[in-house]
Amino acid sequence: MHSFTYSNAQKEMEVYGFDRVVKTHCRMCHGGCGVLVYVKDGKAAKIAGDPDCPINHGTLCAKAFASIQLAYHPDRLTHPVRRIGPKGSGKWEWISWDEALDTIAEKILQYKDEYGAESIVMGYGTGRENEAVIYRFANLLGTPNVLTAGHFCYGPRVATGIITCGSNPVVDYENHPRCIMVWGNNIVISNPDEYKGEPFSVAVNKGAKLIVVDPRLTRIAARADIWLKLRPGTDTALALGMANVIIEEGLYDKDFVENWVHGWDEFKKRASEYSLERVEKITWVPKEKIVQAARLYATTKPAGIQWGVAIEQQVTCADNDR
Repeated sequence: MHSFTYSNAQKEMEVYGFDRVVKTHCRMCHGGCGVLVYVKDGKAAKIAGDPDCPINHGTLCAKAFASIQLAYHPDRLTHPVRRIGPKGSGKWEWISWDEALDTIAEKILQYKDEYGAESIVMGYGTGRENEAVIYRFANLLGTPNVLTAGHFCYGPRVATGIITCGSNPVVDYENHPRCIMVWGNNIVISNPDEYKGEPFSVAVNKGAKLIVVDPRLTRIAARADIWLKLRPGTDTALALGMANVIIEEGLYDKDFVENWVHGWDEFKKRASEYSLERVEKITWVPKEKIVQAARLYATTKPAGIQWGVAIEQQVTCADNDR
């Protein structure tokens, strides 16, 4: 995480010969970090973090800095092309926008007439506030088949969060967590919804204990107080094993459970099925580390779990999230 806090944009413009500076936001992820775009000769010439933005406080990640290269790279496609050879041949030809749109429309109507509207599936990447347009287009066409990136990450966590907690739970970085468990997320590299790398980095730099659950030795795993190197796809077993330790040792908030939790006895029974020996065999994580992590998380207040899409892009995604 690099910090660029330019408090005097006018001075920057004078020193480097920029024409003007534009305040805007980065949209390379859901974070929406504030940026300052320095313009010269009608083109963006430099990107910097906006120190006045409450989201990122002047910090930016590599993706934001790469946005100028993305905009002006000579290999960027700025016009539609059509393949003129077999797949993989790399042979393409430039076509006009009118021809491209007509070709797509003709194909869509052809498949609708031959096989019905529901034979058409629309795929869509990470949303940027225009996802509703895709759904409306599919609705007018007559197909319910729309798949977006959110169906495989954001959707499961929102659904399970509402069912389990009443809302989508996130780490409260504003109130200075003293223990953060990062589960399947490399937040200094890739930021999911609701999270930005800057407040996480601030919390860790201020001394928050760090538990990382990840098969890979990421940058933050290397810095963690405890790194749980689990076998991919065994997240639910590890979570239940840690819950079992916390329950057996009485490290949970009994008043909260008594007044606010439904189905506690059923959950307690289910967690008891995951002994340390069984979880170690399933996850490949030494049982001593499981106990150590469970105790640290349960006894350090306040604490929070920072999870990423890695635990949702599995067949057990709903169980993992819950």
